[in-house]
Amino acid sequence: MTPFERKVRVSIYALFSDGAEIVDAVAVAERGGWDRVRVAAAIRSLAAQHRIAVTADERVWMAHPFSGLPTPYRASIGERTWYATCAWDALAILALLEGDGEAHGENGLVWTVEAGKVSPGGLVHLVVPARHFWDDIEFT
Repeated sequence: MTPFERKVRVSIYALFSDGAEIVDAVAVAERGGWDRVRVAAAIRSLAAQHRIAVTADERVWMAHPFSGLPTPYRASIGERTWYATCAWDALAILALLEGDGEAHGENGLVWTVEAGKVSPGGLVHLVVPARHFWDDIEFT
């Protein structure tokens, strides 16, 4: 990863953290004051390196643990909510943002996180071993 790609990646995470609904080359370029074409090339490179995933129109779809598209998995702290790609990522958003809140999964499943402790206790089952996540990231 080049120094510029690192800056673009940091901006992507900052945009998601701040609650941006659409993260693409335009949003990242505006945030960083950079040329959109250069940012778009960096986003494509980051996707090729499996550091992020993008949609066909080069919108950032996944910057783990954040999802740029609506999913059944969410993390919420107070009134703020972020989409996640899976239950594990919803919990990871709370850890990343160091907030007490809730991680929402499928079928109404909710985990509450307070002072770094999760309740109710439970398991998040990862169907695919981590070393194979990028074999089919959409399924994973």
